[in-house]
Amino acid sequence: MKQTFTICPHCGCGCGLYLVQQDGWTGGVTASQEHYFSAGQLCARGWTGYQLLWSPLRIKTPLYKKNGGLVPIGYDKGLESAGKKLKSIKEKHGPQSIGIITSSRLTVEEAQALCSFAKDILETPNYDSAARLGYLPVEFPKTAVAADISGADLIIVLGASLMEENPVLGARVVSACKPEADRPYQSADLSHVIAGKPARLAVMDSRKSALTDAAELFLKTIPGHEAGALPALLKVMVEKYQLESKDPAFRKVKESLAKMSWENLLSVTGLVLPGLEQLGAMLASAKAPLVIFGRSLFTGHDAAAARSALAGLSLLLPEKLSVLQTAAAANDWGCARILTSDKGQSYTEMMESLGSGKIKTLLLVGEDPLKTLGGKEGVSQALAQAELVVAFDHFASESHQYAEAVFPLALSFEKEGSFCNLDGRRQKFEQAVKPDFEVMSLEESLKAMASVIGGKLDPKDELKPLVPAGWDTAFNLSKAAPQGYLLELGTAYPHLYGDDQLTFNSYHLAREFAGGFVELHPDDIKELGVRAGWKVKILSAAGSLVVTTRSNPDLIKKTAFMPAHFGGNLLALAKANHHLKTPQLRGIAVKIEKT
Repeated sequence: MKQTFTICPHCGCGCGLYLVQQDGWTGGVTASQEHYFSAGQLCARGWTGYQLLWSPLRIKTPLYKKNGGLVPIGYDKGLESAGKKLKSIKEKHGPQSIGIITSSRLTVEEAQALCSFAKDILETPNYDSAARLGYLPVEFPKTAVAADISGADLIIVLGASLMEENPVLGARVVSACKPEADRPYQSADLSHVIAGKPARLAVMDSRKSALTDAAELFLKTIPGHEAGALPALLKVMVEKYQLESKDPAFRKVKESLAKMSWENLLSVTGLVLPGLEQLGAMLASAKAPLVIFGRSLFTGHDAAAARSALAGLSLLLPEKLSVLQTAAAANDWGCARILTSDKGQSYTEMMESLGSGKIKTLLLVGEDPLKTLGGKEGVSQALAQAELVVAFDHFASESHQYAEAVFPLALSFEKEGSFCNLDGRRQKFEQAVKPDFEVMSLEESLKAMASVIGGKLDPKDELKPLVPAGWDTAFNLSKAAPQGYLLELGTAYPHLYGDDQLTFNSYHLAREFAGGFVELHPDDIKELGVRAGWKVKILSAAGSLVVTTRSNPDLIKKTAFMPAHFGGNLLALAKANHHLKTPQLRGIAVKIEKT
């Protein structure tokens, strides 16, 4: 029996595991007891990740479009043909007509090779990764790492479904907040003794979860409007606790906060003032507070306001407030610093330009915009009118129907490379298993196309520095929908989190869910004249879906929740935040009808 160490390819925790092989067959994993982050623990995805190797949807040979379908082709011929077409489009329409969109689960080395391909070969500034869609590359005065959880006396979690998106990190938070009576406590989740006094836990979220059950304070927000809670908290700290800054820019921030009415703040977010004041008191009295935030802050309304307020809080408490950002994908941290162009278009902007005809060609690397973005019909139309779509991917996806060529990608288990986890630690791994089919590395494929286009691939082993947090006054909040329902597309414990390509290509995870569902408050189910388990039709300005209802008494009335894994993005509009370029997947105005 052979055991080979590697890094889990799913979320940004970057847990260590061993692939277990016998007689050439990979049949399981064991957790690394020595790994600094996971300490012998894995979540459901980590334990079943090896099953990705077996998926019947694996792309195992280069494919090329012929007679309306994709047929096998050799690497040499396929890459040469793709290179010639890229060269022709570059010469005809210019480099600006080409865009590259990638997954944020590529290795650091693959991302660097793609960055060189964009800049040195295609000479296009238009390249971006899925990290853009919920990761904020900002350096706070006191940026934290996961180990800081054990030293915090107050942990505030907002915009992050920790138990679903980063389960091992979430388990560490829950363990750190265990009540005094349970100490010393041998954690079944983390296999270590928790020392010291328990931290206090406050959570802002639209739904109850295993994390909110462990919280001393749970502030329930309206879906899609969680971001507005941060300006509200900043207003409490400035006006009630008289926090000040000598920075001249703070004066404008203070004036902007003074203009914000409590009536508007509370009506938009769904919060109550006593709860906010309680959180303010907890933060004011804490000696070592830690804020953990995630992508949900930036995929609803008011993402810019959340960023501004978060920066403001960290600058007002620079000596004591630590800030930790979660990461939904294995290499969000790395891709955000490699595949983010300063002068080019973002992920969402490239899709808009593809639809308008400004961009003619798209390279998709491990990414499926039809699964990721809202406005699915518009995304389909944009891909359909592209002159050329070239894809590199692990699994067959819906977007490939528009591709001229599709080339296989090796899974992280099948190659060497590195991921940067949410601590910012670059973790290298070796090839753990050889693929059972011929697969050329992404860098070699790019080199082959570069030789046709002209130029030399020259990857730079470097990461862009983080942008320091600064003062901003972008606190304007949107208004909640006056009627109908507000829908949240999110994650559901314990399996439905992250990229559904990775979820549904793992057998044990896929079998847990036969289809989509919508959670509604029992009173809303009754008002609709249906029962839990019956089907309802959900309609938005973008589209409609028929799904099964589930009752959840913990939801706010007239709000709804759906996992984002069953085509729910069909209901989301093709809207992106103007400042952060992130899509809106929370707080979608919908109607719900009895079928």
